[in-house]
Amino acid sequence: MPKKSFPLEPGSSRTVDVEWKGIWKNFTVTVDGQTLGTLHGTKEMHAGGQYALPDGSRLEIKLTQGMSPELQVTRDGAPLPGSASDPAARLKTAAGIAFFIAGLNIVLGVVAEVGNIQFLQMIGIGLFSVFFGAVFLGLGLGIRKGSVVALILAIAIFAIDGVVSLGLSVQAGGRIPVGAVVFRVLLLIPLIKAVSAAKQLKDTPTRLDDTAGGGATGMPVSVPLSEKKD
Repeated sequence: MPKKSFPLEPGSSRTVDVEWKGIWKNFTVTVDGQTLGTLHGTKEMHAGGQYALPDGSRLEIKLTQGMSPELQVTRDGAPLPGSASDPAARLKTAAGIAFFIAGLNIVLGVVAEVGNIQFLQMIGIGLFSVFFGAVFLGLGLGIRKGSVVALILAIAIFAIDGVVSLGLSVQAGGRIPVGAVVFRVLLLIPLIKAVSAAKQLKDTPTRLDDTAGGGATGMPVSVPLSEKKD
């Protein structure tokens, strides 16, 4: 049974736990072991569920639609740390994708050249792939540091490379590689989403002092969750 846990706020030991069966079946939401509610099927997941917390804040769980769906977990509209819509999590995912592209190209390029594999060389994999991978390795390091420029360059280079590869394939008389196109799009979507996330993190002041009362995401670090008293 898949399960994910998210802290209610940065540095908090109190968590929101979500678990489900199969493809979003019997989706259960719990806080500190107390069940808040259950959603059944993707239709209810897309509609989302809202739950009141003891401190008066509101927790919302929702599954977005599209080619790259996200499980969004927010508290009063702010994403929980580590959840799909959390800017820091989106940036981490984008960096991981850049490193994946880098590693794949470097490994295939080295294998093609060292092993003198004609099939790989015929489809353009070789020394250029190693160079391409090295470029994405550098971009991945920049993305991990929150560089918007590195993100935009990664998106542009990867998209242009895809268009050129598709054009060469069609020009050579081959069929359009639908699977490869979909795969590239699925990798591009998180990179594009990370651009706004990187800008948001850059624009959000980081306050760790006691007077500011905020964490790295600008959210309060000590919000009580006990019941309000009259």
